[in-house]
Amino acid sequence: MNANVSTSRFMARNSGAVLLALFCAGCQLFGGNSALQDLDRLQARLEEFSQIPPREQLTDQPYIKGRLLVVTRKPDMPSLSMTQEPYYWPSDRAKELLAQTPEQVGTVVVLNYSKEAAGSYKVVEGSGGVSAYREVCELILIDRSIPAVIHRKTFRGPEPGSATSISHNQTEVVTPVDLTEVRNYIMKLPST
Repeated sequence: MNANVSTSRFMARNSGAVLLALFCAGCQLFGGNSALQDLDRLQARLEEFSQIPPREQLTDQPYIKGRLLVVTRKPDMPSLSMTQEPYYWPSDRAKELLAQTPEQVGTVVVLNYSKEAAGSYKVVEGSGGVSAYREVCELILIDRSIPAVIHRKTFRGPEPGSATSISHNQTEVVTPVDLTEVRNYIMKLPST
């Protein structure tokens, strides 16, 4: 009889721990993750945050005021995108700079991508050719407290090489902007 009682107590204790773990998991599942909800709220206001103010107050010493939201606009993408995950950024400083909620956004960086003609390639042992382009990224820094554009900087991909390999259905060659250079530039801006 004593063996049965202690077995029951053991099972009751472990069942309680299992139920508590399941309850906590259910709270996360049904209650949601507040960090993900905050990023969803940021995403919902991306269009608003990425509007370029008509006023320009350009400064020789660009800065980040408050926390930062980085918005990317590319012609081949139908919608805006943001990259607020610290692992995407090369610096430990990103954790303290990147906004995690809409209320934290003090500065917005809009990365406007386009491409510029940079020549063409003739197809070897074939007819025709393909156009070559350099990717261009215009960085626009917005201080939301003013609100005004305070800085602009343009990054360009390298000149296309003299020869390249392409697939049979490729219609153009684009040399991309160095994203590491863009990210490093942003992370080195002073905070106010």
